[in-house]
Amino acid sequence: MILFHLVVFLFLNKIISGITSPITPRIIYKHSLQLKTNVADLWWTTNEVEKEIIFELHINTTGWIALGISPAGGMNGADLGVGWIDQSGNIHFQDRYAFDTVIPILDNTTSDWFALQGCEQNGWTAIQFKRLFDTCDIMDVSIKSGTNNLIYAYGLIDPDTDITYHETRRGSRTLSLRSYNDPPLESKFTQLDYFDVRLNNVIYV
Repeated sequence: MILFHLVVFLFLNKIISGITSPITPRIIYKHSLQLKTNVADLWWTTNEVEKEIIFELHINTTGWIALGISPAGGMNGADLGVGWIDQSGNIHFQDRYAFDTVIPILDNTTSDWFALQGCEQNGWTAIQFKRLFDTCDIMDVSIKSGTNNLIYAYGLIDPDTDITYHETRRGSRTLSLRSYNDPPLESKFTQLDYFDVRLNNVIYV
């Protein structure tokens, strides 16, 4: 019964939070956000002890996907993690830096975005990855304790030699990643009708 309640609870929470990805997140995260309806969803958890953040990005494409931290909300000076799943199911993930509004180059100092897990399912790509808040790399942007400018983009195909231009397939959000305030979960359900499911004559073994 407890398991049943948990499944229903997570299902309703997914609907209310606007998450549209058909892929179940790899772990339970502290925060989740729909970046764009039926296009992009993001989960993340911060660890103030290890000074790192774990992201999970789901985008409605079978091409490459990218998430980045930007000084001003645009491409110029942005630090990005770019990844894709190849036809064999292998994850490819790159640390990139954008000097201008052009295709970001590979970080030639240190690689500080690390892929953990990933998959493609039902036309969506999902990749879990992490990085430190502050990498001390001149080609990285620190994740501050205040607001951060988050950008995302995606392509329609996996890279052959390099990622393709994203055209209009991009977006941005300004978030306090390290102190994000999710609405209280109870408040999400206050306006919902509800029903009880009762199981009689159940035999537990």
